[in-house]
Amino acid sequence: MTMSPNRRIFLNILATYGRSLYALVIGLFCGRWTLMALGQVDYGLMGVVGGMTVFISYLNNILAGAIGRFYAVAVGEQAANREAGLASCRMWFTTAVVIQTVMPTLLLIVCYPIGEWAVRGFLTIPADRVYDCVWVWRFVCISCYLGMVSLPWNAMYIAHQYIAELTIYSFATTTLNAIFLYYMVTHPGIWLAKFAFWQCILGIVPNLLIWARACYLFQECRIVRKHLKCLNNIKKMSAYALWSAWGMLGGVLRGQGIAILVNKYFGPKVNAGVAVGSSLSGHCGTLAGSMVGAFSPAIFNAWGAKDFGRARKLAFQVCKVGTLMVLVFALPLSLEVDEVLRLWLKEPPQYAAGLCLFIMAMTVIDRMATGHQICVNANGKVAAYQLFVGTSFVLALPLAWLLIKMDLGVYSVGWAIVSTMISCALGRVWFARKLVGMSSMLWLRSVFFPLLFLIVLCLSVGILSRVFLNPSFLRVCITTFVVEIILLPMVWFVILDAEERSFLKTRASNFISRQ
Repeated sequence: MTMSPNRRIFLNILATYGRSLYALVIGLFCGRWTLMALGQVDYGLMGVVGGMTVFISYLNNILAGAIGRFYAVAVGEQAANREAGLASCRMWFTTAVVIQTVMPTLLLIVCYPIGEWAVRGFLTIPADRVYDCVWVWRFVCISCYLGMVSLPWNAMYIAHQYIAELTIYSFATTTLNAIFLYYMVTHPGIWLAKFAFWQCILGIVPNLLIWARACYLFQECRIVRKHLKCLNNIKKMSAYALWSAWGMLGGVLRGQGIAILVNKYFGPKVNAGVAVGSSLSGHCGTLAGSMVGAFSPAIFNAWGAKDFGRARKLAFQVCKVGTLMVLVFALPLSLEVDEVLRLWLKEPPQYAAGLCLFIMAMTVIDRMATGHQICVNANGKVAAYQLFVGTSFVLALPLAWLLIKMDLGVYSVGWAIVSTMISCALGRVWFARKLVGMSSMLWLRSVFFPLLFLIVLCLSVGILSRVFLNPSFLRVCITTFVVEIILLPMVWFVILDAEERSFLKTRASNFISRQ
């Protein structure tokens, strides 16, 4: 039975939400076990050395975004002309295979020796850990390389909105990782290089399985020889990717640059605080990311089918739903972050709580304008937009460095990333209005002001438990309950519009009628 677009989006949201929620719960235990098994120094080193591959990972995301955009638009074209759309998608698949074979090889040749040099002589690493850190770098490079090569097949799942099937692989890898981490905790030793090897295996095997399944499921996964040397197609996809690269590169430089600044000025133990804060706040952002992953291909498909009104409507929904998915966890966590970290890690690294608050604030601001980013990317005219975004991210580094030099301490990096994220979000709204006709006033009325009111209300009520109760697990539970009991009804009456409420009522009614 053919699934309607709205029903497929709804199914993908449920699947990705369930996957993300499972990863969140397991991740809380895994983060604690990783810190216990590695120790603060090795945990910090894993974040710094492994984080150097963030450049490769982000570049992989850039290429995935470019490939996914051309795939999804071509899939949308099939709604009007099946044969022409199929031929177009096969053309872009062939182009993607060429790019994803050449690019990873060049990156490995250039980036690997630079990374090994940094590990051996630039970063602050204890002498007895240099050898292990070199192997950490090697294992992550291998995983990233094979992940990039398999990307053309993986991206076809997203373009066809087969996101629910990808959830199975995520459940499996998350569970296996938790089992391995528990084994690490119960068998003390030096796990740094061994843990990196295990992460490498978890990165490779699912990609190989997805590769094989894509060839079986999708007719578009066929290489057309005449397109192998089509420089015009390579130029178009590469141009889109290169402009996106500047925006993503800004994010890479911001993330890894902040880690290096902290390492050089405050040492590896403070890196552990950055890593823990990023991990905890990252789990909140994961749920929002699942919503974005469910909506993005639908927006691209709508754009390919030239249904621009639907694309803009879905983009506004991404802003609302994505932010709400962050707030569900970020609001109570922001009020009880010290106690949560104490319960989670017993002895959390210094500065972890404060840095977590800054990173959560950055995530909320980012999600408020994520739909604008997706719609601009669907349009394809991304040069000026990506130039602005990348520059905004890069400015976080000199700003953080300046604040550190002014003796404002570790939290200088937090103020820097939040300030530049505000600039980036406002820029997204402006560019989306200019390029794809998304109303700025509609965004303010339907997204920003309602969400701001919700945040202020929930925090104002939730903070009362801190006034009357001592820190404890019970207080965390009460704070969470109070925040959620305010948040959920207000979402229905303040955030959702009449059409969205009607859709949810229909879904609920259909579900109940089947019972």
